[in-house]
Amino acid sequence: MMATPIANQPRISITGLVKLIRKTEQYEQWKRAVFIRDRFQCQECGKRNGRKRVIEAHHLIEFSQLVKDNGIQSVEQAVSCPELWEVSNGQTLCGDCHRQTDSYPKNFIDTKNSHASKKDSFSK
Repeated sequence: MMATPIANQPRISITGLVKLIRKTEQYEQWKRAVFIRDRFQCQECGKRNGRKRVIEAHHLIEFSQLVKDNGIQSVEQAVSCPELWEVSNGQTLCGDCHRQTDSYPKNFIDTKNSHASKKDSFSK
């Protein structure tokens, strides 16, 4: 399903679009469905959601890849695209196991580390 560009709408990057889609109620419903199916338990190590442990929904096929493959160019198109919301493409993981996946956004880790090193350099 290839989407056609929407007239008079500024073009947005895939990264920016994915961030917007992740804020939708549809995305929250998908995550809940994955967690419920997996009984709120990490599918790699078996840990459960708890006070100091947060479970996360991992996409087996990267979400940004699905957005590209389906020609999604707006949040409205994303919400109406069934391929994005297939529970079978999700897996519940704890944060530690999620960070070990190949598709985990490495810039999340790098950003956290770079902020810490900047902070350290200012305090010297």
